[in-house]
Amino acid sequence: MRTRAWRGRLRVAVGVLLLLLAAIVATAQDEQGSGFLRKGTLDGTPDGMTETEFKAAFPEYFPAQGSRVARPSDIPDIFGPGAVLSVGDVFMKVTNFGFFGNPLMNVSNDPSGQWPGASGIEYLNVSGFAVGAVNPLATEPNAIRRVSSITEWRPPTLDPKDKMYRSYDGALNGVRFFNDDKDRHLRDDGIYRAGDPLIDEDFLDGRDNDLDGLVDEDYAAIGQQTITCVIRDDTQQAINAGGAERHIPLGLEVRQIAWAYSIPGFTDFNVVQYSIVNRSGHVLDSLVVGGLVDMDAGPVTASSYWQDDMNLVGFPSCELPYMTPETDKRRQDPSMRASRTPRDVPDDSSLCTHRNLRINGFSVVDDNGDAGRTTGIPTFLLVDHTIDPLQIPESSPPMGVTGPSRVGFKAFRSYRGNEAYMNGGGPRTDQQRYEFMSGEGGTNIGGDGFINQDRGADEKGDYQAWWSCGPWLAVPDDGSIQVTVAFTVAPGTKEAADQFASDYEQFKADRFPGGSGALVSKYPSLSNAYAIQVASEGIYELRPEWPWLTNGHGRETPVSPVAGEGSVTASDCRDQVPRTVFSGQADWFDFDCDYCTGAYDSRRRGGLGMFHLPWNSDAPPPNPNLNVAAEYNYSDNQSRIIPAGDNRVTVAWDNISEITPDPKSGWLDFRGYRVWKAANWQRPVGSAGPGDSDWSLLGEFRQFHYYDTAGVLQLRNYTKSSPAATDSVCPRRFVPNYKYPIGSEHCPSGCVDSATVDICLQLDDLWDEQSGQVIHAKEIGCVRELDEDGNLVCDEVDACMNGRPYCSDPLNRERRTRYPVGRYQLVDREVKNGFVYFYSVTAFDSTGLAQGRTMLEGRRTATESDGVIPQGSVRERKSVWVVPNPYRGYRNIADRPSSWDLTPNGSDPTGTHIDFMGLPRGKWTIKIFTLSGDLVKTLQSEDAVNESIRTPIASPVPGGAAVPGYNRQQDNPDDGQASWNLISRNGQDIVSGIYLFAVESDGGTRRGKFVVIR
Repeated sequence: MRTRAWRGRLRVAVGVLLLLLAAIVATAQDEQGSGFLRKGTLDGTPDGMTETEFKAAFPEYFPAQGSRVARPSDIPDIFGPGAVLSVGDVFMKVTNFGFFGNPLMNVSNDPSGQWPGASGIEYLNVSGFAVGAVNPLATEPNAIRRVSSITEWRPPTLDPKDKMYRSYDGALNGVRFFNDDKDRHLRDDGIYRAGDPLIDEDFLDGRDNDLDGLVDEDYAAIGQQTITCVIRDDTQQAINAGGAERHIPLGLEVRQIAWAYSIPGFTDFNVVQYSIVNRSGHVLDSLVVGGLVDMDAGPVTASSYWQDDMNLVGFPSCELPYMTPETDKRRQDPSMRASRTPRDVPDDSSLCTHRNLRINGFSVVDDNGDAGRTTGIPTFLLVDHTIDPLQIPESSPPMGVTGPSRVGFKAFRSYRGNEAYMNGGGPRTDQQRYEFMSGEGGTNIGGDGFINQDRGADEKGDYQAWWSCGPWLAVPDDGSIQVTVAFTVAPGTKEAADQFASDYEQFKADRFPGGSGALVSKYPSLSNAYAIQVASEGIYELRPEWPWLTNGHGRETPVSPVAGEGSVTASDCRDQVPRTVFSGQADWFDFDCDYCTGAYDSRRRGGLGMFHLPWNSDAPPPNPNLNVAAEYNYSDNQSRIIPAGDNRVTVAWDNISEITPDPKSGWLDFRGYRVWKAANWQRPVGSAGPGDSDWSLLGEFRQFHYYDTAGVLQLRNYTKSSPAATDSVCPRRFVPNYKYPIGSEHCPSGCVDSATVDICLQLDDLWDEQSGQVIHAKEIGCVRELDEDGNLVCDEVDACMNGRPYCSDPLNRERRTRYPVGRYQLVDREVKNGFVYFYSVTAFDSTGLAQGRTMLEGRRTATESDGVIPQGSVRERKSVWVVPNPYRGYRNIADRPSSWDLTPNGSDPTGTHIDFMGLPRGKWTIKIFTLSGDLVKTLQSEDAVNESIRTPIASPVPGGAAVPGYNRQQDNPDDGQASWNLISRNGQDIVSGIYLFAVESDGGTRRGKFVVIR
């Protein structure tokens, strides 16, 4: 999606920046007593960071006197507009700084964890990430047991490549479990053999991870929005981070993937997956993973809204059955089993009719719902982590030989923010963190593996929590473990949530009416969590080309001798005698004694294992790329289609939606586009962009692209059976909202009426059935890429036609070409110069057969940096005028005649502007004076307009420097309008009075005056 690294970019002297920071800190201290953060939880202390601590924590941001100032792309993605998951209903900021959420509200206006959408109702302050371990090689006592926590994680280098990356499920080179680049293993490597495909080996991070000369050529994207990054705890910036104690790194690399869905039933949660890799060069022992979670529920307009939350420890933790769908090969029913195989189940039964899903989570809730505004319950879930199925007998809690044998918390504690560690509060030193995370100081986890902390009296407060999972023993160098968490919000109240514990006890006693289905339906938070676990479980399906498939029912674990071993002998709970695996071979074992893990079809010739597809879900086509998006609509983009015109906006997009196969079916199932517009947005406090209720539909455009019964692609919608090449007869259709052209015989002066008209369409044209409007697919150059021989060729996709079951048959496949932004264009003339408008184009599909046909659509979304402001044209006449004049700056925005005013925020402290109209062509300078002749402000045609909400753009030339991502006052040669926010050159609001101005250009000087009333 959007690439927006930060708002407060370094483009002024460090001295000025320090003054700004001092002002921010002073403001925060005035409002909250002390500290830099909106509330002090980022470093685990109750008062947050002081100015000195903040500078010490960011040495690359505040360099020593005389040293080089870091470039914008060098800074961790916490400043200004950053990476926000926004395709679902939970708008959540993701960073490459050891946490998700946005606790640093004074340096970024991004939503932290708002729901639903950009509502201004927050449910998350921060979720920090921590990893602890024992370093057996450490010689200093204080270096043996260390924890790398939150801001001790940094991007791997200061190279601009080490940033946040965006993608989506089905993206080119990003198809999960698919060999996008067709490369192979070169040599035997344990289970992998020479010639086996290399799949998803190049993590999406802008680097050549597999050293094949290509970058991000085969990675795994997931969800309708994917944000990835790499962080480490051993960079110089991490080591130099200021804090309560010296940071001693463990030598860890973390590959972080965050994703969200836009499909029904999946929109109320976001998922974050951490792959922790040991890069220390030696073994790390007793590794634990966890972190701080501070969920706050309330509207950002309310002062200290986090102080009236109530604690819901353990809600909605439970274990519930999940019935295996009939279509899931995990069932391994009699049709998949040879006679008497296996021998411990009846011949006529399935091996996996159901399995139990464990939900591990905790929540908070607002005490009274804030008069109906705070209607949700935020929940943090531990969804999955690496397990060792080879369980140690009679271990309690269940423990494998090298790590946990089931997913669950190791330790948990919830507390109010000012409680000391020894009294149950949060840990503040590495010693305390590791003691807590390893469970040495108590776990608050019961025998069933779920949180059992006593909630105590129902008291309001700012509740925070620490959690952990693990430990993993003897993690080798380059070894890795994976942990997946989720943040979710669902409707609910404290009164309802308080009933869950007793209802669950009734369910376990088989006395809850309606069973598990009724329990899930009663609690939306549980329904959300259950849906997440089901999605995580995924399905088993037939994929015979997959190289690593089990060789027996229930066998989930491959075993192969390590390098230097001639053989290894092992047995599982199904074996009569142990099995020996020799060097160069691999065998599979059922270590967890569970037929639901490891599905196998013994009736197929030679036997065939089933492929496990986790996070299996449908997906709409990705939304197209737009010319109104911030990363496209910037003045220095020489190839752009300019959106802002004189009382008009041109919306243009590409055809990426049409050429992206559905990641689940593999079909090209695209059907059409919906074009949305948001007007009259006034930037409510806490809002990052238009909310769901702000959007209105401009039109639904379906595509003319189909094959006849003979499999021939139709180039036009002819009505005759054998039309001539020049035939122009088109189908006549009744259009309910057809608008006749002004001056036609039907409407001499212009009117709107229904009509029956000719609809003439060619291949890939779009048309709106309600209005009759046709958007013709423009004949433009294709997007080009290098082929294997280094030649530039059109980027094309070859995939299965929608609804065709046998994609291996060439007759069931089609090839489509990718075109850039501009393939389709729509002009909106219902706009006014100087006002901000937002546009979103969503793609929808039509997939499935007969009664199973469904339609999925992407989410409409935009942020403030994507706003478009129509601009008046240049004027050759002598006069330049100001709008509005007079300007009346009443305190209440609704009372101002200048109805384009927005609510002020950190990047736009006035929220208002006056505009100079009728400016000349070419470069100009505007000087504004008081009546006494004092210079108030100077504006130039090259000045930036929205620099505070735009990030630099990667160079369009490979290897080139980044270019400015903002719009200039003179955005294009026809732009004759300039804006001023009424801030003087000294950084102060101007006062009431009469002001004079002079416009200097090659065409001479034009003068005028305006009035400000405040």
